[in-house]
Amino acid sequence: MKYIRDPLHGDIEVPEEFLPIVDHPLFQRLRRISQLALVRYIYPSANHTRFEHSLGVFHVTRHATDNPSVWAYALLHDVGHPPFSHLMETALNRLGYRIDHERMGRKLAGEILTDTVFSVKEVFKNEENPLVHGGVGSDRIDYIIRDSYFTGVRIGYLQWDRLVRNMYVDGGRLVIRNKVLANAEHLFVARFILGDAVYYHKTLLVLDEMFVRAVSELLDHYGAEDIMVMDEPAVISAFRGVGSVWWRRIEDRRIFKVVFRGDEGEARDLYEKLAGQYGEETVILGKRPTFYSKPDVYLEDGRTLIQASPLIRSLRRSEEERVHWFVAIDPEKVPRSNYHEL
Repeated sequence: MKYIRDPLHGDIEVPEEFLPIVDHPLFQRLRRISQLALVRYIYPSANHTRFEHSLGVFHVTRHATDNPSVWAYALLHDVGHPPFSHLMETALNRLGYRIDHERMGRKLAGEILTDTVFSVKEVFKNEENPLVHGGVGSDRIDYIIRDSYFTGVRIGYLQWDRLVRNMYVDGGRLVIRNKVLANAEHLFVARFILGDAVYYHKTLLVLDEMFVRAVSELLDHYGAEDIMVMDEPAVISAFRGVGSVWWRRIEDRRIFKVVFRGDEGEARDLYEKLAGQYGEETVILGKRPTFYSKPDVYLEDGRTLIQASPLIRSLRRSEEERVHWFVAIDPEKVPRSNYHEL
């Protein structure tokens, strides 16, 4: 048994049979894949990686089940992430490339598991296991408390251990005992708060759109599959090497300024007007989507979490009200004196 010290979970125990996985270069690569992509340009301490998150999910999962193959899947669930995590995957898909980090993860896991006691088939039969990916699964539990900690967006102490002790899988469904309903509500409220404050922060939405344009520049020189298997230092070096104008702006934090938030029609009209007047390179059109996902969780009395909790039902309505389109402009190209016309 080895121990890895974690600021959230204390000592994470890693049994001997899992050490070849943790020590494999393809798993160690996760040290160089950020958990929150460009969030560090807003919250400077948000520099945590997929490596420590994967260990955290492994740790939480070990409290939820005694099945080692589920533990192994929890450890490997993010191994296929590209540099800048979901943001790179989204950018490549928007630019016309069919990219899937889960498919890539299965491929890389085949190499990682070669000299271990586990097989890919055994481990990845847990891909849909709700103990890991469910509405209150270990993946969500760890990223919420980890992202909260490293951004400094305090959401209160989340009693994840009590929640995990009182949940189980029944017929493929994740079930929680009635007595931990309030703990589950806390998890969903915390996720809602982080959605507004972190994942869809107004400045981050602009940065993400700028990143898509930077990736477009990179694709003139690199293939999408090549980018997927890089780590972030390699991609950053590639951005610099090809002279990406958009990446330079991101690195120097010369961020476009949001000048409009509203419905799609008005946003598109303003975008067309500004693009015609100042050029397409001086204006961005984007959307703040909903962060809502259906909590496929049941209580032991048979009710769904949505049926049991008016609070969780209200979060869906609140998220829908936050959806909007936005227009951002290059403040270096559009004179400040013209802002009143927008």
